[in-house]
Amino acid sequence: MSVRADRRTDFIIVTLFFVALWAIFQFVFPYHLALKERYVLFMSDSSWLATYFRKPAPVSFLIGDWLTQFFLLPGVAALITTVLLVLVWAGFRFLLGAMPTVHRPALWALLPAALLAFLILSPEVPLAVSVGTCLFVWLFAAAFRIPGRLLRYVTVVLLAVLLVPSARSLNATARVEKPSLEREYDYRIHFKAATGKWDAVEKMGRRNPWESLVTAYYYNLSQARAGRLPDGLLRAYQPTYHGLFIPVKPGVECFRLMASTDALYLAGDYAQAQHSAMLGMTFSPRQRSAAMIKLLADIAFANGDYDTARRYLTMLSKTALYKKWALEGLQLLETEAGRLTVRNDCRDILVQHNDYRTALANIAGTASDGKTATDYLLCLDLLDKDLAHFRQDYDTYYKGKYDVIGVPVLYQEALLMTFDENTSPAGQLTEYGIARPTLDNCTEFLKGNEKLFKTSYWFYHKYAQPAQ
Repeated sequence: MSVRADRRTDFIIVTLFFVALWAIFQFVFPYHLALKERYVLFMSDSSWLATYFRKPAPVSFLIGDWLTQFFLLPGVAALITTVLLVLVWAGFRFLLGAMPTVHRPALWALLPAALLAFLILSPEVPLAVSVGTCLFVWLFAAAFRIPGRLLRYVTVVLLAVLLVPSARSLNATARVEKPSLEREYDYRIHFKAATGKWDAVEKMGRRNPWESLVTAYYYNLSQARAGRLPDGLLRAYQPTYHGLFIPVKPGVECFRLMASTDALYLAGDYAQAQHSAMLGMTFSPRQRSAAMIKLLADIAFANGDYDTARRYLTMLSKTALYKKWALEGLQLLETEAGRLTVRNDCRDILVQHNDYRTALANIAGTASDGKTATDYLLCLDLLDKDLAHFRQDYDTYYKGKYDVIGVPVLYQEALLMTFDENTSPAGQLTEYGIARPTLDNCTEFLKGNEKLFKTSYWFYHKYAQPAQ
């Protein structure tokens, strides 16, 4: 085959490779890339930019973080990563082409591009790795045009220090992750929730094709936000009580640390939400996250700590995508600070992290608006099959306060299982607002028609097994 034919074939292969790569980034794993934005905080501030030069590979991280902040914009992540990989390929193609012993350098140059593509799809691997490789390979090639061997070597070493990220420049907890469709589904529902697309979150949660804990968690969050957590709880997959909160414990990945804040914040447990946000930022690859700074600003507003909120908002006002939101918050503080409502009005207590029962009971009992926390508490009891605590919590926090507009069917079904056989049935039914259809369904269930009531609490209580 002639050299011209080889080049034509190489061109077709390389073109198809990068088109396929772009399609994978854009349509198969777009949220693997978008998640990188959660681990970045880039501020247009001279003192902040100076911090990059106190760590290895400052130029690569500076450029990489600046580019990554735009990954939330549709199509931008796939475009940027593909262009970077094309430039990496072109650089290696140039270097290999200068070696007379290398045959068809265009194809060999695809190998480093493919390796970087795999690394790019790992959310905790920063874009700086690809940026540094791209800059280094091109400047490395240019360095060999410098006269004098010693000067060339010094230049190459200097380039490596400025451009190539090392293991020490990454957090020790950063992990390389194999991309998967299941993880993509989790990341997708996370971003749907983050952008307020709760109808899409609910639909995805009902499907939950991989029976994922994270997907179940966000489904429950969508129901709680709409005020119908007990109504929708058993209409989707539930990994028992593990789908209500994501526990924070040693070894948990950074994504779950950050995701765990959403339910805590919604339930009004601002102390644990703040703790999780701090941990999420601490254990991110570079110990920075604009998304967590935004959440911390929201928590400061809820706590009435407006000085802290102002500091966080000032930081975000220097970013590209959070600037508008931050400036609106700062304006609100200037004009309405004296009239803002403090949402965190529950009693202050000491609670161990992940002790959801104690925290929720405190919010339900002392906060002026504890409905969401109360629903979470009762659903936690039910999914844990703890009927004794359910009845106690229902009588203490729900009865006479929230049941005036009707009792959710889920609660009615569970209450029937707690009634005292030695007490008048009619009196208990009336006292707890048990509807006639619920009583009739219970009778049918006890007759053996269980398959007709797969979304009932009776079915769950009888057949649900502890999640692994």
